[in-house]
Amino acid sequence: MAPFREEEIKGWLELWAPRPGEGPLRPGGEPFAFAGGPIGVLLVHGFTGAPQEMRGLGRFLAENGMTVLGIRLPGHGTRPEDLERVTWRDWVEAVARGADLLRERCTRVFLCGLSLGGLLVLYEATRRPPDGLIVMASPYRIRDVRLRFLWLLKRLFPYAGKDPSDLRDPEVHREHVSYSRYPLSAVEELLRVLRAATSGLPQVRCPTLLIYSYADRTVPPDQGWMIYHRLGSADKTIHWLIRSGHVIPEDVEREEAFEQIARFIRRVASTERLPQS
Repeated sequence: MAPFREEEIKGWLELWAPRPGEGPLRPGGEPFAFAGGPIGVLLVHGFTGAPQEMRGLGRFLAENGMTVLGIRLPGHGTRPEDLERVTWRDWVEAVARGADLLRERCTRVFLCGLSLGGLLVLYEATRRPPDGLIVMASPYRIRDVRLRFLWLLKRLFPYAGKDPSDLRDPEVHREHVSYSRYPLSAVEELLRVLRAATSGLPQVRCPTLLIYSYADRTVPPDQGWMIYHRLGSADKTIHWLIRSGHVIPEDVEREEAFEQIARFIRRVASTERLPQS
């Protein structure tokens, strides 16, 4: 693999810069990349979040010799209003573009996502399987009776306030980058991703690591088992955390999660490629 040039990395990141009509990036909203070895890892943040929540994991993987790309999903990391003009297909395309870039330069490619990001990498795996998947705190379904009336609520109350983060690390909690409100139209797009990703779970056959926390107030623990049992992969593992909130890569057990992810990638990357049945 040819070494990366600085201008090449900058060119990559421009692909996830604010689109025409989007506001400027807020601190922590910047996509990032770390040049490394032949194993490439795509990192995808969560709904209303920003690349910042995946940066620590990216730095850790880069220190372990991997090439890392942390993308910004359209409508995120700028201002809440930008989510009004985004569709779930825009998010899917952003992930596909990142995976394609890594495939061009790396011999092995892994996709890793948090919450919405996890759903997006699951969906991408049904289209073009990577060498492995890491899914953190992604829902299988959202239990909220209000969703039945979303078509009406979004007209009466276009925006909803976001509940306080359940991050247990007080310093990270203060610096966490996320919108405090979001348009209900974006929830419809989130639900479309959810349906597309979960319906395709039996077609996901690549090795998969799931990481969930018993203390997550956003995605209950049973959601992890629902995804686990429906995955088509014969090589699948679920790792449980005890104290972390929803944003696993930033919370108190992040080092444990990072080690699990690096160990999974090294194991899968060291095995001979076999045809996926």
